[in-house]
Amino acid sequence: MSDPLVRWGGTRAVACLTVEIVFVLLLVVGVPLLAFRASGSGAGAVNVEVCDEAGVLQGDATVSALEKLHFRTITTLVVVTLDTGSGSDFDTAVLAYAREKHPEWISSSHYHPTRWADGLVILGLSPSGRKVGTYFGEDVKVSYSRQQEIQAAGKDSFRDQQWETGIEQMARSASDIVDHSDRRKGEKLLFSGIGIAGGLTLTFFMIRGRSRARAAYSRALDHYTRVTAGYGSTRAKAGLIPSGEAHGAQVLARFAWFEDHYAGLIRAFQKFGEPRGAAWFFRERREDAEDLDAQIGGLESLEETISHASDLLTMSAGWREAWRNEQGPVQEDLASFERLCLAIRQTRGDMDVEQERTWRVHCSGRLAAMADELASGALSPAKALDELDAISRAVRMRTDALARRALEADRSSYRDRRLGRYESSQGGRGWSKSNSYMGRWVDNGRIVTYDPASTIRITPSSPGTRACGAQRAGTGLFLQFSTPVSSLVAGYSSAVTWSPSSNIRNRRGGFFPGDTGLFMGGDVSGGGGFSGGGGFDGAGSSSSF
Repeated sequence: MSDPLVRWGGTRAVACLTVEIVFVLLLVVGVPLLAFRASGSGAGAVNVEVCDEAGVLQGDATVSALEKLHFRTITTLVVVTLDTGSGSDFDTAVLAYAREKHPEWISSSHYHPTRWADGLVILGLSPSGRKVGTYFGEDVKVSYSRQQEIQAAGKDSFRDQQWETGIEQMARSASDIVDHSDRRKGEKLLFSGIGIAGGLTLTFFMIRGRSRARAAYSRALDHYTRVTAGYGSTRAKAGLIPSGEAHGAQVLARFAWFEDHYAGLIRAFQKFGEPRGAAWFFRERREDAEDLDAQIGGLESLEETISHASDLLTMSAGWREAWRNEQGPVQEDLASFERLCLAIRQTRGDMDVEQERTWRVHCSGRLAAMADELASGALSPAKALDELDAISRAVRMRTDALARRALEADRSSYRDRRLGRYESSQGGRGWSKSNSYMGRWVDNGRIVTYDPASTIRITPSSPGTRACGAQRAGTGLFLQFSTPVSSLVAGYSSAVTWSPSSNIRNRRGGFFPGDTGLFMGGDVSGGGGFSGGGGFDGAGSSSSF
């Protein structure tokens, strides 16, 4: 393997990245080129018909001249000359002629039986009535203003009685306008836009994936450096944790998990290697880097947990910081409980929540007093952690009971359904990463932060929980863990404001003939309606010259 390929990530990585880049270029460049290919390319044979009922054209010469034009969209070009009076309806005359002598010009489609056939363009002329008309199949129709452009193209020649020249000018204009109609330009722009958007989106995800992979690996490497540097200290602190105490025992069980995963992560880092260049664009590489980051980040949090447990349970120098962090989940729950009290006071003015708020203040005071009792020796660390468990259970029970009481006091007809929504919102909530503590709470307007992943008491963010058999219900040594009551508050907020949604019926407006090229009927200059059309609504119009 050559040195440049090594620097760029290896043969496989470079080849895969090259394929992705080529695919992006095909989307961004190739699709628009395909959409806007030259109008003349791929032009098919056009069937030209001349029905010179007025006797003003040289049939073979006119057909020969029109066949030299290039048409991509039009498949049948018809020239019709009729002798109609100046006051007659030229559109009706053309339709009547078609029905009588050329029914194949009328669509045989089940969906459009009253319109012109697909691919058909009719150029109509009345020398004696001084009328000119244009009529289109559904797949080639153009707007009314475009129809007028085609008609205007031959009017100067018609005024000079140069009938063949005028017809040829109209045909040339029809070819250009139909093949490059606004609708087709819109389709090409849409097709090109989809290709460009797809290419840019793929490029964005490629670049973002590379950035995420490098960032995840950088974070994992930082975590790994700190974990390996503190490994010896972590082992020493784990040796000081009393195994006969329930909270200490569960931390030691998680430490055993720590040692197993620490050895495995060393091997994982060696296997991951040092990616270069194109190798960072692999989705598998990003997933491996993010997995490394998550695992080593969990080990670093567990190192902090072991340090906190050792300091608090042995009342070492760092016990105050460990206790401050340990209070975090309970303080966050109490803050959520206070928010629920305020919300109920606003939505249920007849409910008295002062007793609940007084209890919350008492709990906050008790948490503050526990630090002093720990410092004086009046309260042991194990008893303090047990009391945190008790407060945690109590705040959850009170939050749930208060939310239910407020919903049951609802006097509206939605009471039972709102209560049902609250109950269902809690039914699916378990102990999961998505139902985790935020790591902050507010104390008298001041934001206090903590790390829920490094508390001694287990939270949904705690690593290695399965190693100690933590469970949500039942009995056992490792029963307790904290889950945030904010989910209860969110469930109440959603339920109390719920009401049946109303269906809004969407209505669609109709089409305007002038905007879509629908058959106008009658002479445009005279403004008469389509008489005798029998419900025909094909695209087309006529005007005077």
